[in-house]
Amino acid sequence: MRHLILLVFVVMIPALVLADAPAPVKVFILAGQSNMEGKGAVNTLEYLGEDPEYGHLLADIQKDGEWIVRDDVFIDYLGRSGPLTVGYGSKPGAHGPRIGPELAIGTVLGDAFDEPVLLIKTAWGGKDVAKDFLPPSMGGPGEFYSKMMENVDRVLNDIQSVYPGYQDQGYEICGLVWFQGWNDMVDKDKTAAYAERFTAFIDDVRQHWKVEQLPVVIGELGSGGFKASGGVARFRAAQAQVANVDRFQGNVKMTHTAQYWDWNADQLYRDDVWKKEEERHKFYRIASDRPYHYLGSGKIYYLMGWAMGHDMKGLLGLDGLPARKSTGGEFYRFAHRVVHVPELVQQNIKGAHGGFAVDRIADGGDGSTWFCLKGVGLVQIDPELTTMKVIGGDDAIVNANVHNSCILRQGNKRLLVLPSDEAQKIYIVDDKGKVMRTFPNPYGDGGGAFRVCDVEVVEGLMFAANGYADNVIFIADPFAGKTEQPDVGVWAPMSFGGRGTAHGKFGTAHGITAVPGTDVFTIADRANARLESYTREGRYIGGIQFEAGTMPCDVDYAGNLAVVGCLKGAGGKTPAPIHLLQDGNIAATLNLQKDLGLEGWTHVHNAAIRVLSKPGHLGIPRVMIIASGWNPGRIAILEQVMP
Repeated sequence: MRHLILLVFVVMIPALVLADAPAPVKVFILAGQSNMEGKGAVNTLEYLGEDPEYGHLLADIQKDGEWIVRDDVFIDYLGRSGPLTVGYGSKPGAHGPRIGPELAIGTVLGDAFDEPVLLIKTAWGGKDVAKDFLPPSMGGPGEFYSKMMENVDRVLNDIQSVYPGYQDQGYEICGLVWFQGWNDMVDKDKTAAYAERFTAFIDDVRQHWKVEQLPVVIGELGSGGFKASGGVARFRAAQAQVANVDRFQGNVKMTHTAQYWDWNADQLYRDDVWKKEEERHKFYRIASDRPYHYLGSGKIYYLMGWAMGHDMKGLLGLDGLPARKSTGGEFYRFAHRVVHVPELVQQNIKGAHGGFAVDRIADGGDGSTWFCLKGVGLVQIDPELTTMKVIGGDDAIVNANVHNSCILRQGNKRLLVLPSDEAQKIYIVDDKGKVMRTFPNPYGDGGGAFRVCDVEVVEGLMFAANGYADNVIFIADPFAGKTEQPDVGVWAPMSFGGRGTAHGKFGTAHGITAVPGTDVFTIADRANARLESYTREGRYIGGIQFEAGTMPCDVDYAGNLAVVGCLKGAGGKTPAPIHLLQDGNIAATLNLQKDLGLEGWTHVHNAAIRVLSKPGHLGIPRVMIIASGWNPGRIAILEQVMP
């Protein structure tokens, strides 16, 4: 019996040892220059929680107001080592501790593996691949290529100093995340040779670490967001060239970081808010550095690292980067994008009612988008739909409930036409908000109501839709004023429309829009759930019928595309959609509340469509939509997500 018991123990002990043997440590190397070091001030990281799409990620790194310290992810950054938490970016600056991409990379990879994760960060600012990181096969090794290898080898030879729980279980080098490029970008010759040099770099590190197809994630040089051009654009193309090398397919990926640029911080920087003692707190709450250091924004650094971590997971055969929340059809799908909104607009946006006027480049404009907000006056949005600027204006328009707007050009001069259903007037203003001419109630004092919803100028004639009253379409020459009072507009003796369901009659003539390049305009007949198109002479030429109850408020055109904002969904019972039309047919239906999770979007009041001049990563023009909501007021920017 004694021998039998011993035998049992002899057999069982190895089994127990095998069962309890710790798994090899998953090692990831993070390398590059200053932006891999990390310039994101930790105090700006909480701003991440305000993002409508990504705000939930803050809970992954913060609990009860305290930064989480991981017990399964460890990091060494040139001798600074310990459990992963905030503070492993560059040395603390004027605004305290910093982070780089490592915080999010480690968070994503730590959640992906049951095994412990070790990050070895080896990065130095102001370094290039042309010389500093030059790989051996291209005439190197460069000084910092050698230092990178030495640092990685140092940690791997003494893992326990970084990860106290290490039990000699060994390690597995699982991937390299590379984030570098500025010092190669600033020199055209270096940029031209970058693809060849960095391709050799990948081959050489794989050979050194004896991992034949080591997964490599390349962080795009994303400074400036999609607006970046010149050297940055050329360098991004060089980075993409590396990722597209045939033998790298499935094991090398470029993470597009430009999409995480923060336009609020960008605008505050460009407005020099950081220099103004009384206002600088607004900038330093969300940013801390210059654009080439991603504005020192903890939010930007975290989102870039989050994307890099997920792309690394994808290369390892795990779930890759989650798809952005999007809405629409198979091809025309749109995601929400944050736009810089000035404080004054934020304070008054709940009263938003007016629609958008696009100063189209085809008509001699600059591509900017305009609207008028009660309590604010004119607001201009830049051509790329990233930032808003308050223009203001005369008291008449600041205090008016402007219901919509359109652009009127007088030679090279830009004017805006602003209908106010509340004031029962139409204002023509310059682009500083100064009232040039006022069109009064065409019925005169004591006559019928002039509850004008929208105006449009078609081939020199102004058409005004009295949609909240008798649904008559009034006509005028926008430049015609009374002889004795030139600043008071004169109505033409002709009009058409009225209330009804027949063609030429309207339930609510709510929106009126010119079809570009024609003498045709379209009326959004809200109550009758339809669009109706007319010639300048008022002749009906066709229309589109929507499902009853949808209440289309307006339409806007761009080539063969159009968008229709609706106050209600099908049957008048579902959240309001935006219909995107292609060649007059519904190509996609966008639902901001249901699909994108944007709160308060129960009523879409207006939408405008833009095809931006700067293409996306695939070189395809990007379709953008700007939408306004009613009750409560909302403004949202939607960008096309390419398949």
